[in-house]
Amino acid sequence: MRSRSLPAALLVLAVSGCQADPSPPAGAGAAPTSTVPGSASPGGVTPDFGSATPDPAAKLRRPWPDSRLGPGERCPVTTGTTRPDPELGPLLGTGRVGPVGVGPNGRLEYEHPDVGNLTDRSWGARKVLWAVDPGLDTLVLVRGRRLDGPGEVAFNDPAAPELLLDPAEDAKPGGWRDHPSFTRLRAPGCYAYRVDTEAGSFTLVFRAAGPVVGPSG
Repeated sequence: MRSRSLPAALLVLAVSGCQADPSPPAGAGAAPTSTVPGSASPGGVTPDFGSATPDPAAKLRRPWPDSRLGPGERCPVTTGTTRPDPELGPLLGTGRVGPVGVGPNGRLEYEHPDVGNLTDRSWGARKVLWAVDPGLDTLVLVRGRRLDGPGEVAFNDPAAPELLLDPAEDAKPGGWRDHPSFTRLRAPGCYAYRVDTEAGSFTLVFRAAGPVVGPSG
């Protein structure tokens, strides 16, 4: 597996071994609603919806399933993990694409933006490394949403609404391809990643723990 240099912001927020901190979650809160602009950032290609160029993720952007939770419903966290590459930490889920940095109990700890050297301080952040099976040589789209209330998930810095993983960015032969990124959140709660590939789509559910962050940080 190759080692890849990370941006300074990733190094500040990196957690040893990409394992989730087992500390107890912060109290739940509602996430403010806002529009997340598209922008380019490290760890993947994020779409610029204002561009006149063709959208490479258009055919991958399938509708979300009806997965919103009702009052009192339990968060159906994804608890299964795999470790197909010994040079990476455990991946959440059992698919050909998965995040490294979510705990084995489906818990993601994020931090207030003031903790790290972030440009966009209107979102909390957690370093998440996305790993892709080397046999998967097409684009992968990653999105997110909150399941137990209003709220959004964004990616990278500045925050963008989607993460597009391009296999050409890490095309050297070897182990699983690794794509450093940030997951950006504004409130604790039950969330899901939606992973779309040309072969199909699947969902990974996690419980986020961290501070409530307003749009202005």
